[in-house]
Amino acid sequence: MRLFAAIVPPPEVLDALDAELTRLDVRSPDSPLRWSGRPLWHLTLAFYGEADLGERTRFVAEQVRGHGPLGLGLAGAGTFTGVLWAGVQGDVEALGALAVALRGPGGDAKPFHPHLTLARWKRRSAQRPARRIAAALADYRGPRWQADEVVLMSSVRDHHGPTYAVQHRAPLAG
Repeated sequence: MRLFAAIVPPPEVLDALDAELTRLDVRSPDSPLRWSGRPLWHLTLAFYGEADLGERTRFVAEQVRGHGPLGLGLAGAGTFTGVLWAGVQGDVEALGALAVALRGPGGDAKPFHPHLTLARWKRRSAQRPARRIAAALADYRGPRWQADEVVLMSSVRDHHGPTYAVQHRAPLAG
């Protein structure tokens, strides 16, 4: 089973982001960007790939122990190669520490950059529109929320794209 650990913003936070994208009118059907559907919006903390659900459930529960709730908000936007994202503000340092703990020994050594993926692209011609959208979202500040759990999610990909399902909820209790 393909698994990853994430924080899912609450509906009101996603509503505000969705409303801003609608206001900017950036999700046209002829866009070169492949927009992530709202059910896929989350903050990835650690990606495990093919892993045993029982082992990963125990690992995630163990790693979140001692980490308290986090005050977060979505803010700004940017691009990585092939990815348009919304940024994160608030307890970002604590979020990074949690992500490192959830990676575990031998985990991904790349620096953690908290974000919520909005869209992806493959064609080089999409870079310019993606950067324009990121610039339009630069001053966006969504509602703040308290993240009080990490979810272990499974990912299944078919011809329609990925589908995510929560497999375990681990409370952030401090």
